[in-house]
Amino acid sequence: MDVYETLFNLCLEHEVIVDGKKVPLWKCENIEDADLNLPWNSLRELTVELYEIRKKQSESKELIKLDIIKILVGLAFLKYKKDEIYFSQVNEDVAIGYLSDILTYRLNIIARFYYLIKKPKNTSIFEDIILKFPQNKDVRISNLESLKSLILKLRRYINI
Repeated sequence: MDVYETLFNLCLEHEVIVDGKKVPLWKCENIEDADLNLPWNSLRELTVELYEIRKKQSESKELIKLDIIKILVGLAFLKYKKDEIYFSQVNEDVAIGYLSDILTYRLNIIARFYYLIKKPKNTSIFEDIILKFPQNKDVRISNLESLKSLILKLRRYINI
């Protein structure tokens, strides 16, 4: 099982609220009727937050808190408001690009500053799995297609 399969399984365990009850995403029959239990109301808000995290992470030698599961669920299921619908595909690609950049920055920070000494406390599941394998000093990852594939897999699983 690779890192993206693990992320997919963890996303399916994300709790959503249906009829006032918390249930795992995989039990949700109609995503339209569910409260996704996310801090963002639209994909645009998520994109803006990813931009801010990306900016902070690129300037920092510390790991910025990142809940990759909520971000992936948001990328898969958050909608644009009606006045934003024309930009939805472009902004979804931008958001995925920001997430890819954030993950690359984080892995580079871990590889340069922490990996040889100790693992930082606030790594996400993505870094935990990646760090189980030997890393070069300068980690470069190309994960855009894998992230897009993971998001599409989530959508197909929930049938939207």
